[in-house]
Amino acid sequence: MTRHILILSGNLPGLITAYRLIPYGFRVTILEPRNSHAPTTSSRHLSESTEPKDLPPSQSLSAQTSPLILPRFFQTTWALLQELAFEHPSQLIQPVNLEFGTSGGKPLTLANAHGISTLHPIIRLAGFHGLTWSDRWHLINFLEKNWEEHDSPDHHPDTLTVESWLISAQQSALARQRIWNPLCRLFLGCDVTQASRGYFLEVLSRFWLHTSKGPETFIGPPDMLDHLQQELRRILLGKGVTFYPSTEMTLIQADTERIQAIVLANGERLNADIYVSPLSPPELLSLLPERAPARFSCFSHLSHLQEASEKAVQLTLNDTQLPPRLILNSGVFDWVTSQAVPSTDGQRTLITGINLSDSASSQHTDEWLRETAWPHINKLFNMSPDQSLPSCEPRFTQSTHRFIPCLTGFRTFRPIPKTPIPNFFLVGPWTATPLPPCLESTVMSAYACAKAVSEWVQTSSH
Repeated sequence: MTRHILILSGNLPGLITAYRLIPYGFRVTILEPRNSHAPTTSSRHLSESTEPKDLPPSQSLSAQTSPLILPRFFQTTWALLQELAFEHPSQLIQPVNLEFGTSGGKPLTLANAHGISTLHPIIRLAGFHGLTWSDRWHLINFLEKNWEEHDSPDHHPDTLTVESWLISAQQSALARQRIWNPLCRLFLGCDVTQASRGYFLEVLSRFWLHTSKGPETFIGPPDMLDHLQQELRRILLGKGVTFYPSTEMTLIQADTERIQAIVLANGERLNADIYVSPLSPPELLSLLPERAPARFSCFSHLSHLQEASEKAVQLTLNDTQLPPRLILNSGVFDWVTSQAVPSTDGQRTLITGINLSDSASSQHTDEWLRETAWPHINKLFNMSPDQSLPSCEPRFTQSTHRFIPCLTGFRTFRPIPKTPIPNFFLVGPWTATPLPPCLESTVMSAYACAKAVSEWVQTSSH
């Protein structure tokens, strides 16, 4: 008998999980809102975009999301793109160096690994002028003693902050502010005073110690994930996966033994043998029976996965082609990217500034965009004085996305795919993976969920 699997959303985690379940011969149905396209996804942390109502035309939210940042160590992601033969214009996935803003205006560059610098990260670190000689000396001594030790002296590094590690490495306040905090906000979505030490060192090790020569970081176009979702939908439809249009879900109905049905707003009940939830923690908690969080710690822990917001401000420069760049700690934004965009009527460059915050806030005003953001961008990219705002089309557009920052203790609250309810499984970048929530975590969690489902079916069939 073929098992029927119901996936509760057609977002990227749900689609990849369905793709990985196909070889097992299951009958798969994906639930999605009626008359909707594949949902737009945030390029950093893969959560749905939100659009405040009643904004002035100049502040309407862009349909695009922020550019996708793809480190080389996202091996599972790169392998999936290759497996799908995912075709996206190669010139739009562009290598970049990490740059750090300075008070002097000219960013400092952490160059990609080349030549002798690939022999050992210590050699490369010694040449990075973003840190003073004193900071580099203390960090090199610290790393020589601790970096490659398999047995960490900290029994629970996830409960410690990144700042505690930096203090141990005798990094100055200037280095923490100018280099380490921007890196932490990029990788973990929060400050060194809040972020998990364990996850920061994991990401930093993978980024710094990666063996491949050449570019370590790439930026992809804002619509890359939308195209990836469309490609997955096309493949899944060709493999017989059903996309079920539905109204809003109101309840996950369960008894003491298993999930019984998904209840929709119109009263319809959807039944399956196995249920997979790629919903965000707040969405999932709103649908679970009241007793579930009280009975099972994996569900009660979801309330600790607090969301924050990421605001993207985008500007397209016509008749201008700037090189691809990723600048951290720009002064006005947490980071800024520039990249070429396709155009049939000349060269264009998309510039995106990202701000992180603990909660969603009101959009920037037109006055702020004109008087603060535009002069800052003009100075940052050293554009010619005759380049003025009226030549930009469209004007500044804004979008807000939700994500989960990787705070201390984050590892404790991440659930594994298999829940205590036997026929209920979880998938998403916030579930248990070696990395903080990101695209790589999304792909890894989907693979882990598909494996957990198949193993449970094999075990329960005996």
